[in-house]
Amino acid sequence: MYNKMEEFNVNGFLINIINFISSPVVSTILLLTFFLGLTYQLFSHKINFVGVLSIFSIFTFYLGHILVNESSVFALLLLLVASALIVLEFFIFGLVLGVIGTILLFISIIFITNDPMLYSVIVFLIIILVAIEVGVLVKMKKKRVPLWKRFVLTDATDSESGYTSFDDRSYLLGKVGVTAVPLRPSGTVIIDDNRIDAVAEGTFIERDVKVKVIFVEGTRIVVRPIKNEEVDN
Repeated sequence: MYNKMEEFNVNGFLINIINFISSPVVSTILLLTFFLGLTYQLFSHKINFVGVLSIFSIFTFYLGHILVNESSVFALLLLLVASALIVLEFFIFGLVLGVIGTILLFISIIFITNDPMLYSVIVFLIIILVAIEVGVLVKMKKKRVPLWKRFVLTDATDSESGYTSFDDRSYLLGKVGVTAVPLRPSGTVIIDDNRIDAVAEGTFIERDVKVKVIFVEGTRIVVRPIKNEEVDN
């Protein structure tokens, strides 16, 4: 087929372009641009130039190999199924469809080429590079995938965000009260006319002794005996 096309200068030029695109070096660059660019796009809140370039790269990769590889129907079928599964992942809870779609995409890329063994190695190396990129974006750049917000609750529920648990008694820290019973080491103290379960800092505190809350962790309250002159402090 190409011999006949080479009779025309234009067709010969197109053949050279197709062979250039489908060469291992250029194909690897296109695949790197697609996967690394798409990964970066996933960590972005808006569509950017890198994301558009990644789509253009995979389109160019497939176009070049379709025109070279006559047995590309199977690979294209895998590509369509993979694309459908990945798109469904955006609307269906879970990661199963997305993982299956990604695996089928890798298989499609390998089988649309004339050298599946070579491109299997290339795809494996690209997966490693993508993993490194994800690690850099998450650990160093502190980025998150915006799509995860559909599946994961990211709102903080700590005290800095205005949330307090039902049993949070941190407000008692520094309060002064009186032991209602001997603490051996646990017992009851009265703080602001409320009976509070507490634990002595040591091993024993007598009844009717003024104490100060020195530590609060959840419902565990630790008190220490104080002298009268410390109450004003």
